[in-house]
Amino acid sequence: MKKILAMLCLTAVVLAGCGKPEADSSSAKEPGTAAAAETTAAAETTETAETTAEATTAEVTTAAETTTEPGGNVFAGGLMDMYPAIYEGFIKSEFDRVASENDGLASIEFAFRDLDVDGIPELIFKRGTCEADYQVNVFTLDSEGNIKDCGLIGGGHTAFGYDENTGRLVMIWGHMGAADIEYLEWDNGTVKSVDNYEFTLDENTPSYDTVLEEKGIKYMDHVSAYQSDYETGVTSWFCHSDGTIDEKEGLYLDYMG
Repeated sequence: MKKILAMLCLTAVVLAGCGKPEADSSSAKEPGTAAAAETTAAAETTETAETTAEATTAEVTTAAETTTEPGGNVFAGGLMDMYPAIYEGFIKSEFDRVASENDGLASIEFAFRDLDVDGIPELIFKRGTCEADYQVNVFTLDSEGNIKDCGLIGGGHTAFGYDENTGRLVMIWGHMGAADIEYLEWDNGTVKSVDNYEFTLDENTPSYDTVLEEKGIKYMDHVSAYQSDYETGVTSWFCHSDGTIDEKEGLYLDYMG
């Protein structure tokens, strides 16, 4: 009989210990507590652990869904946080590329405008060494956050603008008294010219700005950066649409439009 009782006690102790994730020193049982109380506590601990695990899993899943889709694509919500760093890296790499190809000489201008109206602006980007070799392209981000070239829209002797009446992006070209206002629109992942207005400076049209004001064309805020060689380093200018300019030391990348 004593042997049977001893075996029953040993079985109760083993069963009471099964399923407990770990001992909780803050709620340790006093000697003499009934086995039923131990079993109840173990069940409560297991339920609490399962509830916590489910909540944690839900939180992780929710956080993941804000940044990636099934298949690895980046959600728009994720891109809203990521696009400044992506554009900054691209602008810097392009500036460095031009400089490396021209013994340190490099010149860029960039501005931002949300052409496809998705909440994330496109990059309007001019780069080269001088007016003779400037190229202006529009870049956007695809669903995975990759840079996509939407097309060449201009070159030297140009400025970035927009039509305040329609919201269209405008490239303003002017050289030696001749000028052209080119109106551009977003078209299924590309930027295309839809209209233009040419004019010439003369006694009746004494300045470019007179015509721009008549047409409702506004200049865009933009950043201009220049480096003549590696020894002198980079100087940037934040050019406001009202004509005021803030000079910045180094390649200024904080402006995201």
